[in-house]
Amino acid sequence: MTSDMPFKPAEPGIEVLPERPYLATRARADDEATFRAIVDRTLPELFRRVLARGLTPAGGPWFRYVLVDERNLTPGSIPPSTFEMCVPLHEAADGDEVLHAGALPAGRWVVVHHRGPYALLPDVHALIHRWVGDEGLRIDHEVRDDGTAHAGSYEWFRVGPTDHPDPARWETDVGYLLRD
Repeated sequence: MTSDMPFKPAEPGIEVLPERPYLATRARADDEATFRAIVDRTLPELFRRVLARGLTPAGGPWFRYVLVDERNLTPGSIPPSTFEMCVPLHEAADGDEVLHAGALPAGRWVVVHHRGPYALLPDVHALIHRWVGDEGLRIDHEVRDDGTAHAGSYEWFRVGPTDHPDPARWETDVGYLLRD
């Protein structure tokens, strides 16, 4: 989806990041309305479960995009995706009957620190893909019959609507693991 809002891109950069543990639930959404409904229903409960276990989140939530199906993308929409809604942790914890444990892998990541509304995030993803190609780098992924499986792809919501009502002040990191 490309928004009608002006896009002032942040400069992509390469960051070497350690493994980052999380607890998460996995979902699939074929359109933006379904995606938003799943997130609105699931994310608050995810944080409640983590806090009820006595764990302290290591920041705001992130979404890890596991499988993205660009083959069925229609103009003005998000691609059908399998994604994880994650609560980052300071150290690894065991999963349970609802949450599974995972970690973003250590390595070199291309990251954009975006400040602005979520409607511009598809433009940030497009910027990263163009920049990676222009720089002769490769995102770590596998193209499969059912879409693109990413070794690491995330949106980390550092400042959002629960922190500040003005979308211009929201902060989101968008990152992709690079293939060495």
